[in-house]
Formats: sequence, C-alpha cells, structure tokens
Amino acid sequence: MHQPNLQPNPSSYHDYRVFPFVRPEEMTASSSTIHPVAVIGAGPIGLVLAILLAKQGVPVTLIESEAQVCGGSRALALSRRSMEIMEQAGVAPAFLDKAIVWNEGFSFYRGHIVHHLDLPFSVDDKFAPMTNLPQCNMEDILVEQARGLGVDLRFQTRLNGLSQSADFVNLTLDTPEGEYALRAQWVVGCDGARSAVRKLQGLRFEGQSFESRFVIADFRIDIDVPPGRRCYFDPPWLPGHSALLHKAPFGVWRLDYQVPDEVSDEQALDPGRIHQHIQAHLDYIGIDQPWQIEWTTLYKPNTLTLASYRHDRVLFCGDAAHLLPVFGVRGMNTGVQDSINLAWKLASVVNGQASAGILDSYSSERVADARQICQDAGRSTRMMAPPSRGYSILQRAVLDLAIQQEFPRGLLHWRTSRPMDYASSALTFRDSTEDQFISGPGPGAPPRNVKLGEQQFLLDSFAYGFQVLVFGSDEQVLQQTQRDVADLRQRGIAIQLVQIDRDPKHAQFADIALADPESHAITLWDARDGAVYVLRPDQHVCTRWKTSSTTRVKSMVDAMLNTPSNKANP
Repeated sequence: MHQPNLQPNPSSYHDYRVFPFVRPEEMTASSSTIHPVAVIGAGPIGLVLAILLAKQGVPVTLIESEAQVCGGSRALALSRRSMEIMEQAGVAPAFLDKAIVWNEGFSFYRGHIVHHLDLPFSVDDKFAPMTNLPQCNMEDILVEQARGLGVDLRFQTRLNGLSQSADFVNLTLDTPEGEYALRAQWVVGCDGARSAVRKLQGLRFEGQSFESRFVIADFRIDIDVPPGRRCYFDPPWLPGHSALLHKAPFGVWRLDYQVPDEVSDEQALDPGRIHQHIQAHLDYIGIDQPWQIEWTTLYKPNTLTLASYRHDRVLFCGDAAHLLPVFGVRGMNTGVQDSINLAWKLASVVNGQASAGILDSYSSERVADARQICQDAGRSTRMMAPPSRGYSILQRAVLDLAIQQEFPRGLLHWRTSRPMDYASSALTFRDSTEDQFISGPGPGAPPRNVKLGEQQFLLDSFAYGFQVLVFGSDEQVLQQTQRDVADLRQRGIAIQLVQIDRDPKHAQFADIALADPESHAITLWDARDGAVYVLRPDQHVCTRWKTSSTTRVKSMVDAMLNTPSNKANP
C-alpha cells in the first residue's frame, strides 16, 4: 500500500498542510463511472490545467501521490505571460499578494558587470516581466481555487497501472487503504520529471542531458537588496564555475551554484558544505548578516522533449512532456503555456464541440515550442556550465572581452521565457488582407495588452472562450458578426464580441464596448474601422482581417474545432 510522508515539510515561512486521504466511491462500492478527465499530478501545471478545465464545465479528477504541496521555492519565477494565464485561472491577485516582481538581470565576472538585461515593462503591461513566488505558495493557492471550482482532488493516491481501450483509459491507483481502479475518457500526465504516466506508456525523451549539476539552496536573511537575477561567473569561492542569486518573498533568497565534477551528489548535498558555500558567497558580495538554510536540492539541466504529447487518450503537460533548463525561467512557464493550450481543446472535445483531431494540434504546437526552447536553452546552458574544454575556452574568451567590449555581451543573454507564436499551426489562418497590417499581433501570436483607462486593461475584458474583436462602429460588420457569434453560442461554444472604438456606436450589437478615445489600442493593433481579430480561448490570434463585406467568424471557429486528426486517434 502507498504510504506517503505525513510529516509537514519544515519551513520557517510556509505553513504546510497535510491533506488527508479520502476514501473514494470506487473503493466503497462497485462503480461504473467513467470520469471525463483524470489529471495525474497536482503540481502547478496539473492544478492550472484542472482549474481551466473546470471553468469550462469539465469534471476533473486530480490524482496526487503526495500528502502536501511541494517543498521549497523550486519553480520560483513566473513570466508575464504566465501571470496573464494565472489571471484567467483566477489566482493572479492571490499570487501578487505574496509575490515580489522584478525586471532586471545582471551578470558579474571578476568584479565587473559584463551583461545587464532590462526587461521591457511599459504602461500597457498589467504584470511585471517577472514575478517571484515560491512554488509551495503557488500550489497552496491553486489547490484552494481548484477545490472551489469542484475539482475532485485525491491526495495520497499513486498511479500504479495504466492501459487504454478504444473508449477510455483504465487506471490502477494505490492508496494508504489499498488499490482501486478508475476509468477516464482522457488522462493527462502532469506528474513531473519522473512521470509515472510516461513510464507506464513506455515513452522516452529525445534531446540532450547535460553533465553539469547545480545545488539549489533557499536561505532566509534580512537584507535590503532589490530583486533581480544575479549571475556570477568564476566567483573566487567557486573558481571556473557559476552561481545564480535570486530574491524570493518572506525574506528568502535562493542560491543556485554549479557543482564541480569531482564532487559527488552526496557530498554536494552535505549541509556543512552547503553552509560553507552560502557563507562564502555572502562574504564575496559584502553581506554580513545572520542567515539560516530553508531547503536544498540538486538539479541537473536537460533539453529533452517527447516527440508527441498525445498518445491516443493519454496526453502530457509540463515536465512530464519536456525537461528544460531553469536558466531563463523556462521550465514551469513552458508548462503553464502547455496547460492553457490543452485546456480549451480538451474541454471542446469533452463538451462535444470539437473533434478529437484538435488534440493533435496541441501536440504539434507545444512540441514545436519545446524544440525551439531546447535550442535556445542549450546555448544558455553551455554558456552557464560549459560541457567541454572547448566551450570553457569560449566562455572565458567572451567574459574577458565583455569586461571592456560591448559586442560579446549578447552571448551572455540568458534568453528568458517567451510566449510561443503558432503562426504555422493548422489552427491559424492567414487572410488575404494580412499584408495590409504593419503591426499588431499577427496570426498565431499571443495578444497585446493595452491600458485603456485607470486600472483598466484590454485583457481584463476577455471572458474565457473565443474572443471576436471588432474595431470601429461599422453597423453592418457588427450586425453580421453578432449573427455568427449568436449561432456559435447556440451550439454551446463560449464566445464574446468585443467592440473597440474611440467612441463606440451601435454598441447594442456587442457584448462589451470599450472606449479608446486616444486610439491607443487601435494603433497598437493596427486596426482601422471594420478590422476584425478572432482569438482562440488561449488568447492566441486565430486570424485577422482589415475589412470585409462579409464576416467569416463562424467559418474560422468551425475550421478550428473540426480540425482533422493527424493520425488514427479516437
């Protein structure tokens, strides 16, 4: 029988709760229930996916082997796009109540700043480029949100077996009171780097594993230092290697430092050695304050992905689908984009609004993103932790030149997480008027937020579902678009018509009419009177057109929802 750890994780800043095992109906009586969706793994990705599915009326059973949320800071940094997605999940305000934000990064070498990155942060951005919140705090907030939406959370439940049939997936689950069987129409593996779902499916990653290792250490210290990413190449206490320093909330700081090849994993995690290295780094940067260790772990960077994230009725998200280096905060942020991409497509299938073929687009879009990140992150990782003597020579040459020269500093750019552009997706359509646009989010791109007034942003007006943005007050365009929207709604499809104009007229045809008196949104989206944007539920642009005598909203949405399968899947 499965016996998870029931002792609360030690922490001076987070009150860990042990979630009890609740005996499910499958263990008390014979059950013929087929659950619509079972999500395996209640980390940030599984929780966000479950929340987004529940918001679309999909019953979700969330299986978690542990009895409490994760220990330590782990996936500490959320990108701006991730925070926009967290807002769709309804948790962004709770995150910001506890988090700290930042937009700068520095790289140091022998006492010199050899690279400074100032991440863009304009008046139109509701969220900072980066938001730091320990993963344990994220998960606590997400658990409460999931519970409030009726997600069936089953803690202390481990996946032991999985098999597929034509119509459902059979799961064997182990608990402190024994095993039971559960059937689901769809199963999503969100169970992390050591995914049981992936192993039970017999799947292997493709890509590269690096030999370098990093200790990650959270420690508490009371110092008044602004947040930001600080990278130290060749510090005197760790010659020939690198270290990263990040500020977290609650007086917690995080030091990630490279482990020399001759040091074993056991030696690297020795508390005395870790204490010595943290103190040496604090001495190096001139900080003389008492501190205490909170949490430590050992980390190895990888650039790995599955070749496909869909295997019949089993899908994969987050670290179960790909393993990406933390440099550039790509790991969890990539998984968050997985979750919102999959959520609307899987909900459309479960709710009978789309063919199962749309799930193949989830795989193709997100695998393409992961492969691009593997290329970018691979370059960053080789600069952070050179895997060979040749790369070490290159790193040293770049650093030496960067002390006085500007041109090599771009090689030290850590390439932060960014939203994916799905321009080549089967769900993206290029209109004949596309060449007339000179700016604005193009087909496949994520949305561009715009500040429309005091504490009012464009994305705040988007309900969960498809968005049709009509710019201007052309009565014919608004009427025709409203008819298409009404037809789609009659089929149960969540869709909203948003009108944007300097002074909106004929607003009765729109669900929401937004005034843009300074033409700010109109300019940023390059949308003259009569222009239309169609956005997917994950807010990526499906298509746009400058002007037209006929609306094509219904045909565009139908084309997305009826995407043919790439292969023989259910």
